[in-house]
Amino acid sequence: MRSSSILSVASSLLAFQSVNAYDDENYVTCGSAIKLAKTEKKGGKYYLNSGGHRINAGSGQQLVTASPTSDSRSSLWVIREADKAATCTPGKPIAFGTKIRLTHMETGANLHSHNVRSPLTSQQEITAYGSEGEGDTGDNWIVNPARGSDKYWTRESEVFIQHVDTGKFLGCSEQATFSRNNCGRNCPVMNHLETFGRDGKDEFTKWSTDIGIFLSV
Repeated sequence: MRSSSILSVASSLLAFQSVNAYDDENYVTCGSAIKLAKTEKKGGKYYLNSGGHRINAGSGQQLVTASPTSDSRSSLWVIREADKAATCTPGKPIAFGTKIRLTHMETGANLHSHNVRSPLTSQQEITAYGSEGEGDTGDNWIVNPARGSDKYWTRESEVFIQHVDTGKFLGCSEQATFSRNNCGRNCPVMNHLETFGRDGKDEFTKWSTDIGIFLSV
């Protein structure tokens, strides 16, 4: 299925608030539009988010943050096959260790990373890159379980999301919050967290998904 088609399918499903047919297993599947959540030690949840804003430093690419708001469409990401890989079957469970892309549903850009420093913590920059779901190998990620030996990605399970090209792990922290002091008076992402690529697996790099539109075969 072409990238534009899979984005259209995911978008149309939003009106129905669908639940996948794998209720016994709660699989996260190809073509699903999901919200990735990071839970902080104090109990707050932040959701991987993007929009039309650009980073004012580094690459200047589309900004990706972690938002404290759970009900925004700008936190929906469509799970797709990796760059140059065979098209994955919509509704097929995602096996851990599989290379995937996460395409931002509103803008069509892919979750991306590269060897550029992030603006607040000087770790590795996380951006959204490409157009209509097409980009390059910097858009490829691997999802693996944070604990246990499950074969497939399931809802609410904690996972690590690793960037294929650089080996860094997707992360965020309340210690790196966009504020008036570091982002300006009219900061469009006030109170969002910086997302970054991190060297190892730790509490800063655990994500889960319990909200989304889950396709089934």
